[in-house]
Parts: sequence; structure tokens; C-alpha cells
Amino acid sequence: MLKTITSLAALGAAALLAAAPASAAPLSGWYGKFVWEEALGRIGGEGRDGVAIFVTHTLTLGPSAGSTGCRIDAEGYQTDRHWKCTATPEMGTVIIKLFKLRPTDPGRGVSGTRLFRITRGESGLVTRLESYDATSDTSPRSGRLFSRVG
Repeated sequence: MLKTITSLAALGAAALLAAAPASAAPLSGWYGKFVWEEALGRIGGEGRDGVAIFVTHTLTLGPSAGSTGCRIDAEGYQTDRHWKCTATPEMGTVIIKLFKLRPTDPGRGVSGTRLFRITRGESGLVTRLESYDATSDTSPRSGRLFSRVG
């Protein structure tokens, strides 16, 4: 009888673990660098003679990203932002939230504001911007924006 109770308890514990939400997936599966090269067009000259301008958005996840394990750097044409963020894995998606702006960064941000999410799909990573603003109004708000580079 005791063996049966023990077996049933073990089966019940295994069922609870199997039913645990996918949000319990470790963040370490997302560790690395992700880059979005946002093309802003050309300036100066005419047509193809102009200089191509970009803003490079880099998301770093993991111990190398500092105290929160999440950092966003946006650098390029008239842009120099460096933010601390938090990352929460959830069913094949990582949700990026603002943690802290540098005092010199423009704008105001509230800690915990959802910036964007990246989802693993069959065709690669799909990003959906939420409160994170693209540099240009003509840049897409969702699609294959960020790519894993490391």
C-alpha cells in the first residue's frame, strides 16, 4: 500500500512539472547578442551619391550585459542611447522591458514598460515593437528586425 501511495505521489509531482507553464523556460536559451540595422535612407548628394545612414540597435542578454542581464544600445545617425532592461522568457518569446535610462538619454521612461518582444518562429526571429520607438517613422513596427549575431 505504501508503495502505491509513493508511486501515485511521484506521478502527481511529474504531472505538475509537465504542466508547468512555458514561461518557466530559462532565459539562458536567449543569451547572446541580437542586432537590428535600421536603414534610414541617404543624405547629401543626389540619389545613390548620398551617404547611407543607419542606426544599429543591439540587444545583449546574459551575464555580460551588466547587473540586469539585459542591455539595449542604439547607436548611429544622431543616436546614442544605452538602456538597462529586463528580459522575461515566455513560450518561445522573450519580452524586453525598460529597467533604467541613463540620465543623459532623451525622453522619460517608466521602469517595467514593455519595449518589445522577440519570438522564435519557423522563418527566424520575429520582433514586435511596443513602446520602443524606431528611429524613423517609415521603419516597420514588426517583422524580422533583430537577428542573432552571437
